Order: sequence, then C-alpha cells, then structure tokens
Amino acid sequence: MRVPKLRKGNGALEWQTISRYERCWGPFLDQQVMPYCLGLSLRDLQESMYTTLGEGLSVASCHRIVASVGQRAEAFKTQPLEVPPPMILVDGMWVKIAYPNGEMRVESQGRRRAVKRKQKRVMLSALGVWPDGHWEIVPWQIAQGENEQTWKTFFGQLSAKGLTEETTQLVVSDGAPGLETALDDHCYGVPHQRCIFHKIKQIADHLLYGDLAVNGEAGDDQAKRQAKTARKKALLADASAIYDHKTEEDMRTQAEVFRETWQEREPKSVANFFTDFDQPFVYLRVDFPETLGVLIRTTNRLERFHKEMRRKQRDIGMFQSEEGCEAIWYLIATRETAKQQAAPRLRT
Repeated sequence: MRVPKLRKGNGALEWQTISRYERCWGPFLDQQVMPYCLGLSLRDLQESMYTTLGEGLSVASCHRIVASVGQRAEAFKTQPLEVPPPMILVDGMWVKIAYPNGEMRVESQGRRRAVKRKQKRVMLSALGVWPDGHWEIVPWQIAQGENEQTWKTFFGQLSAKGLTEETTQLVVSDGAPGLETALDDHCYGVPHQRCIFHKIKQIADHLLYGDLAVNGEAGDDQAKRQAKTARKKALLADASAIYDHKTEEDMRTQAEVFRETWQEREPKSVANFFTDFDQPFVYLRVDFPETLGVLIRTTNRLERFHKEMRRKQRDIGMFQSEEGCEAIWYLIATRETAKQQAAPRLRT
C-alpha cells in the first residue's frame, strides 16, 4: 500500500490504523461471518473468503473474525431493552462444549495444546413477544443444568435487561424443574403458562396399554407394536382436540369427554393430564391480541430457534468454547430477527 508522506501534516485527512491480520472492515466482515452461521465450518469459510478476496487467510485468521462477534454478543446480552416485552417464552437447550481437562499435548508441528473433553451444558434462553406480533431472542446464559439456582440467576439477568414483574404479563415454559421458585423471586404474581404441546406429550410417558385390541395372533410382536402406536396416536389426538376450542369453558367440557373415554383404559395418563390442569389455560386470562394465541400458548417458537442451533451443532460436532457457542447463538438470533423483519416486505 502506497501512503503519501506528509511532512507538514494535513488536518483535512482522517487516518485509521489497520491492525495486524486485518484485511477489511465494516459490513464486509459481517457478510463473511453469516456463511459460518448458515452452516459452513471454519475451513469452508476459509475457502469462501479465498474466492472473495483472491488470496487465502489462515484458519486462525478466520477464527479471529468469527470470535470478534463475541464482543457484540456480550453487549447485546447486557444492554437494557428500550421496551421490554410483556410476554416471554423460556426454555433450556442442551449443547456440547469442549473444556480443557488440565492436560497438555504436543501436536505434529511441535506446539503444545491443551487437551479438551466434551461436556454437556444447558443454554437457558428467553424469547420476548410484543403485542404487535414482533418477537426476538432476548438474553441467554450457559449453565450446568436446569435447576432452581440457575433459573434464579437467569431471571436476574432478565431483570438487568428491564424485564421485571411490573413489565411482564405472562411467562410461558415447558414446566422445567426449579422454574416456579425462580419466578416467585423475580416475577412474583406474573401468570405462568404451561406449554400445551409439552402437556400433551407428557401423558404418553404414562401409558399402560390396558385392554389393547391386537389384530393378529397374541404372540405377534409386530401386531402389538402397531396396536400400541394406534393407542398412543388416538390418546394424543383426543387430548390435542381439547385445545382446539377458543374458550376455557368449551375446553373443560371437552376435557370431561376425554376423561370418560380414556379413564378405564389409561388411568395413569388421565391422572397425569389432569394434574395442574389449569396451567395451560392461563394465556386465556391475559389481555393480548387474539392473533397471538397460537404463539404464546406453547414454547414452539423458541423450540424452532433451538432447532436451528441443533443443526449448527450437528455440522461442527461440538463447540470449542463457551465464547464460540454464544457467538453462534447471537448470529442465529440476529439472523432470525432479520428474517422476521423482512417477511412483511417480501409479502408486499
């Protein structure tokens, strides 16, 4: 690069230092990071950047570009929201992260590297929903498990973002252990909606298959499996039909029909279904636009986000650090928000 030498200076020029390994700045780097978010490995990203730049960058340089996202992710996690969402969906997703085990190894080039071992962690996250239908991921936190203390810490982080019991009208979850106590500490009195999908799914764990009608000989294992599958589908379909109604009264009426139909054959499943039976109706008692009913009565929207994250984890096997895991989480969250904002424009 040829730079003019100005002995007397020039106040009209703005100077900028280009740091080591830096080839470009601004939106171009963001464009290079997004393919990594979409599923490219670091070596795939290296090849993609070679095509764009016309020269190769080392894998370490590509890693530094991706790692720079971590600063933005941390700022996003700690920055208070201008308008906190009145409704939040919370859930945890298990991820695989490599952690040093204290041992060192010497690689083929003679460099000493820390030996890492895969460990499981849970990513606690919240998805905020606003009355206009807009939603986005708010904070997240890596924890060793879903329990009372980790949820308390997570809701403390939500409070720092501006989500308090005064601003929150509804919390939706799948009934994770320890969550109720955390809500009492940070969102006391806020209605807690149990995810309808998880409520229905759970009753399948208590099937007894009593009075099972098997088509075929009694010893035919395949016929038994088919009969059990048919029983499970019929039970779940009848439970799901309860929530097709729009009013709580109609749902309760249909629930009694469900009880009469299945009580004798599947008493354990029916008993489980009617435990905490009021929790899936909580969203009906909150003032919100009717169009948001499908969105806030389950955690499905947050589960779909987790599905994107699981796809990325399958591509790379496991995350090499917590910082890398959070950087990918932030990139995918940014991408999903951008897709949502672009959807109305694409339809017009």
